[in-house]
Amino acid sequence: MTPRGALWPWWRRCGVVLGKEVKDHLRDSRSLVLALLYPLLGPLALGLLLQVAADARHVDPGAPALTVAARGLDHAPELAAFLAGHNVTLNAMGEAAAGGGGGAEAGPVTLEIPAAAAAGAPFTVRLLFDANSTTETATARRLADLITGYSRQLGQRLLTARGLDPGLIQPVTVERIHTGRRLDMALLLYSLISPLLVFMIFLGAVPLVLDSTIGERERGTLEPLLTTPIRRWEVLLGKAGAAFLFTLVTVLLNLSAFRLVLSLLAAGAPGGQPPPDSAVFGLILVMALPVMALAVTLQLAIAALARTLKEAQIYLGLLPLVPALPGIASAMTPLVPQLWTSGVPVFGQMLVFNRLIAGAPVEPAQALLSAVTTLLTAVLIFWWATRLYEQDRTVVAGG
Repeated sequence: MTPRGALWPWWRRCGVVLGKEVKDHLRDSRSLVLALLYPLLGPLALGLLLQVAADARHVDPGAPALTVAARGLDHAPELAAFLAGHNVTLNAMGEAAAGGGGGAEAGPVTLEIPAAAAAGAPFTVRLLFDANSTTETATARRLADLITGYSRQLGQRLLTARGLDPGLIQPVTVERIHTGRRLDMALLLYSLISPLLVFMIFLGAVPLVLDSTIGERERGTLEPLLTTPIRRWEVLLGKAGAAFLFTLVTVLLNLSAFRLVLSLLAAGAPGGQPPPDSAVFGLILVMALPVMALAVTLQLAIAALARTLKEAQIYLGLLPLVPALPGIASAMTPLVPQLWTSGVPVFGQMLVFNRLIAGAPVEPAQALLSAVTTLLTAVLIFWWATRLYEQDRTVVAGG
């Protein structure tokens, strides 16, 4: 008598395996919650970086107010007035507080103006601060920039008073004209979305793959499953389908979190580089589908090769770094996609992602080539994984 399962079409037999793996994975609620929270870490980290960059960018030379202890203010009243006009409060110190010492009104950074300033001769001011303190270092740097600006203005005024051209102190000037897109730190940080996304793609279904392959092998449930009328490639395809579904959920959460976080930051900081819109994230999701297929097949093949669960955890934990690191490098030094770069699996998609995020045009031929090569690579690795599943060492624990 022919077993009932043998009469089913192949896609139904694969669906049975897929449903089994999904149900098994959903039962572990704790692991499931952690797996769903993990995709939110990248968007939150990127949002924090963007907020820090925005805060640094919106600090103009006159704000926030600085409070600096000063000695010898009466020697250079014009300098004192210049600094006060740039939101710097100078607290006079007595002679006993020299060297940045005590005094109730003394600030962490001390400005010392020599007596030579009163004679109209060139003079050198001293800034006393603790270089081990980032706050004091930043204050001293800003104060030094202001004094340098005052010195330049004073030099030009003195030359003009003597009938000389102020341009003599700077005979050659350089005008910088940026011909590309508006330089924006946000745009640079947006380019990190691509490697962070690929990292999650290659990590999203790792718990399911480990449990459905090595976990079942060590529990002794994989061998009985392969003795059913379902062929081994159908079993593997069902497991791959379940892993693909969880990878897809991970990617959807990841992209949705990126969109939400970046939208909130853009609303709170108008005038900056706008983040990618929902249409861009939708295109990225479509372009990421072949990468998801490749990631799942690689995970299954590596799990089939590993002899123990710990060994597989090490391999699959390092796997996301392989495509993510070149992606980070390409984000730091943007490349224009070409035919040969588009043909590199995963890397070609990451270049397309970067172009979409930057709002640059993408050649359809290059996008199609990257998708085709990645899918073909996924098919070849899946075929290799099916060959591995034909071996007893893959099915039997300790084999």
